[in-house]
Amino acid sequence: MRIEVPCGRDGEFEPQIVGKRQREWCGFDDKILSMYGLGLSTHGIRERIKDIYDVEISPKLVSRVTDEVKGLVDNRRSRLLEPLCSVVFFDALCVNILDEGHVGQESRAHSACDMA
Repeated sequence: MRIEVPCGRDGEFEPQIVGKRQREWCGFDDKILSMYGLGLSTHGIRERIKDIYDVEISPKLVSRVTDEVKGLVDNRRSRLLEPLCSVVFFDALCVNILDEGHVGQESRAHSACDMA
């Protein structure tokens, strides 16, 4: 995308999204990936970017960015699971207790090991 920076006599103009002499829009791919992770379609991502940044992006750009992580996702999904996986559940109970005219709180924490 071509970026045109307005010229000022004193050089006081400072771009908000893409800085001066910056060739790359840092974090832009992360925004696309976060929207993709939320389940937005290519068309939905394009519309959201248009609404937020007032910038038109091509479906090819969105596909290129999301294709970069598809390999990582496929590798993660196809990996073998560990034969044994430990899980610990915690539960807590807070109760107000009236003791000799004073109200206090008593907390009891239980783990899955205590309940077994």
